[in-house]
Amino acid sequence: MKKYILNLGTLAAILLIGACSTDSENDDNGNLAQLQADVEEITNTATSATWTVTNFVDSGKNETADFNGYGFTFNEDGSLVADNGSTTVTGTWSVTIDDDSSDDSNDDSSNSNLDNDCSGCTVEQLTEVLTGCSDWFVEKLERGDADLEAAFTGYDFNFSSDGSITITTGSDTFSGTWEATGSGNNIQVVLAIADLSDIPDTWTLHEIELYNGESNVDLRINGEDRLRFRNGCTLGNFNGGQTTGEIDFNIFFAAPADFAELTEDWNIVSYSANKIELIHESGGDGDIDLLTFEK
Repeated sequence: MKKYILNLGTLAAILLIGACSTDSENDDNGNLAQLQADVEEITNTATSATWTVTNFVDSGKNETADFNGYGFTFNEDGSLVADNGSTTVTGTWSVTIDDDSSDDSNDDSSNSNLDNDCSGCTVEQLTEVLTGCSDWFVEKLERGDADLEAAFTGYDFNFSSDGSITITTGSDTFSGTWEATGSGNNIQVVLAIADLSDIPDTWTLHEIELYNGESNVDLRINGEDRLRFRNGCTLGNFNGGQTTGEIDFNIFFAAPADFAELTEDWNIVSYSANKIELIHESGGDGDIDLLTFEK
């Protein structure tokens, strides 16, 4: 039976736990349970077979032919493998209960309304999150007016409870330290990595976001510079919480360029045993991208 879930905006979305959750009095447990069941069903559907891209429209241009001959395998460990018999491209994927209001296009770092995003966070909680998942990657890095995250594509960050950091990329390994002090909106995170530029600094913890299948740690400096680590792991208890959004089908390819264009937090138009239809509307110019997988 085909499911249509594009218009889930009135339902629940950002699943924050513990002190990072706010105003849980209005939780709709029935809606949340349904969303969680949909996430599980979509995940099971995606991992059930190898898929092909039968439609990809990027800003009005049909680029389906870029993926002719490729089979896409959505693995249970979160890896996404595209193979045409001679070339293999690897990325990541996840299905999450998400909220468009948390997307970068709608996030004004200077907005004073964001000041209390982590008012109840603790150093212990941050430590548990960072050390509870392995292979964090830099999803966003802004220094001044420059977007620098592309310089750290393929870098895996592993945080240890003893304050050490190990960063690996290909055959290279870097070492550093991290330390967090303070509480709430005044938790300072010192990153010291001698061999890397742009990341070492004293950052303020802005937000911890824990979703089903995704974890984010957002750091800021003076509300301007921004560093966000992302991971495809699940932390926390998702039997409760609040949601105000929709289900996203997240795809990430670092390279090559054709595959990197598939990288988005796609909204699900419909899904069935044999077809998954996705859509993404740009927050800037309103362009609509379409992506369809079929068995």
